[in-house]
Amino acid sequence: MTCTSDCVIMTMEDKTLEDARQGGIYSLWSNICLTALRSEVRIVTITSSPFGADEAGFTGGPPVRAISIDDEPGVQVVESGKADIEADDYEEMLKARIPLGNNPRKASYLSYRASGFSVRESCALVPVSFATVKKWRREDEEFREWESGEKLAWLQSNVAHDLTQMEFMRNFRLCLRLDKKVLYKAALSLSLLTDREMEVLKVIRKHYTPQDIMAVQRALVPEPDHMPPGSYKESITVTVEGRQVEGENARRLAARELLENFESGKRALDALPEPTEQSNGDKPLEGEILDSGN
Repeated sequence: MTCTSDCVIMTMEDKTLEDARQGGIYSLWSNICLTALRSEVRIVTITSSPFGADEAGFTGGPPVRAISIDDEPGVQVVESGKADIEADDYEEMLKARIPLGNNPRKASYLSYRASGFSVRESCALVPVSFATVKKWRREDEEFREWESGEKLAWLQSNVAHDLTQMEFMRNFRLCLRLDKKVLYKAALSLSLLTDREMEVLKVIRKHYTPQDIMAVQRALVPEPDHMPPGSYKESITVTVEGRQVEGENARRLAARELLENFESGKRALDALPEPTEQSNGDKPLEGEILDSGN
């Protein structure tokens, strides 16, 4: 048997498969031909008889018919897409800030160390053996410098926060996806829920409150160093009696106290009697310059 066709996966009915087995060609049908064309994966089904003298690309064998979904002659593309997946730009920016990016395992190890994990915990999370880390220390001076001391402290203060926030937001999005499935099913009918889904619904229902929405909105506000191009963020500094007030609630309280003090001072001034003009008669006013006659 010789197959000269390009990129095929052949599908058959049970009866056809039995006929092929009796004809001694079951081993041929157990093989799947998969070809990558221009960085694309194509899975096709043969919809005409693969055996017979009038069929191009096949020689010999009993007349067996291959069945496709639409059962029409020709070749049908089932799935097509690029094999490579482009990484997220933000993730690439974070990785670029981690040194030793040419070795992904070293960079991953440093990212866990920057997040506060111990050496052995980081080894288990990468994963990489502790013996390999000791070898990196001996042979790579740059890695040895970044793993401890001031450079590790720099990673902890500049990269760890962004990495943690990115992974937290990913996990948060996945949790919302699971919640959506349960809530959508419950909206159709509570009777459709299984006992386990009902328990999940009881747990997640209490987390959808206005306070939770406000907390999420505050968490999604970008930091000043990560604002989109062209945008800006206003900052107000409140100082009361030489003391800088921190926090939104504290600022509101300080502003309220300032307003009350201002109103109190205004009321005190309004309560004072109006000043009356007093005449000195012919006496000169204090500080008045008299003409010396020169």
